[in-house]
Amino acid sequence: MDDSDALLRLRRGLRDLAGGDRGAGAGPAPVATVVARGRRIRHLRRSLAAGAATLLVAGGSVLVVRGEDAPAPPSGPTAGPVTPTRPYDGKYAPQPPSGAHDPLDTGPRRPAEGVRYRYDLSAVCDLRYAVFGGRVWELADGGSSVAVRWADDRMRGFMSWTDGVRSRSEPDTAVFETETPTALPALRFRPLAGPAPECLGAEPERRYGDAPAATLGPERPERNVRYPYDMTKECGTRYAVFAGRLWRAQSEGRTETHVDWANELPLAAFMTLTSERTAVLEWPAGAEETPRTTTYSPVEARSGDCG
Repeated sequence: MDDSDALLRLRRGLRDLAGGDRGAGAGPAPVATVVARGRRIRHLRRSLAAGAATLLVAGGSVLVVRGEDAPAPPSGPTAGPVTPTRPYDGKYAPQPPSGAHDPLDTGPRRPAEGVRYRYDLSAVCDLRYAVFGGRVWELADGGSSVAVRWADDRMRGFMSWTDGVRSRSEPDTAVFETETPTALPALRFRPLAGPAPECLGAEPERRYGDAPAATLGPERPERNVRYPYDMTKECGTRYAVFAGRLWRAQSEGRTETHVDWANELPLAAFMTLTSERTAVLEWPAGAEETPRTTTYSPVEARSGDCG
């Protein structure tokens, strides 16, 4: 057999291997392994390209660097519910953030005051405007301190609002927060005076939902960082789940006097890990009110007074 015949047989064998109906998994072990590995690498690269974003903050400005291969997310049906993997302490389970191709989270059409809801700020108006609770809001400082380039069509976070008349502040205030407050400070919005801007017409599809965010903060919080935390009303707020652990208030009764018992919705608060065995809950307070805090210590289980 000359070299040309050997080469011809080699090519025919490779062609038969590639075009056979056995599939990649039925080929020789080394070939199947390489094909599977290549698929995993391509899938990982596509996932990183679609979802990667670098968020930088300097001098009050926000910079989100866009990946060149990030595809434009199409509008589509609302994603199904996702079961949280972390334990939660209360009636409402923590809500997961929206996916890359989901409609924008918007919260309910009639939100309760002082309750956090999952919310996505759209990229089309560069953080200057928000649609929340049946109203259009504008950034309180006019957007002069925020400059944005987008890696996605949204910035994921939470939105809540405060009644300006009742809290003696004018006007009403809507607050957007992210799960990483060290990367982006809270943004405050006020009701828009005048017609809605044209840029809102270019927003992706939005989805509405009544479920509160019920966020518990990160599983591994940094010390002395103030995280958005939604406190439940079960057990008179004596217990909290934070950093994957169960905590009990050190002083009972002090927190309960400030709880609004009109509904069962969790309260928008903040939690700070101050030491390995100490966490401090901070309650919302008006401009003229003293901050309300409750200190918690970790426990193994609830006591019999709160089963």
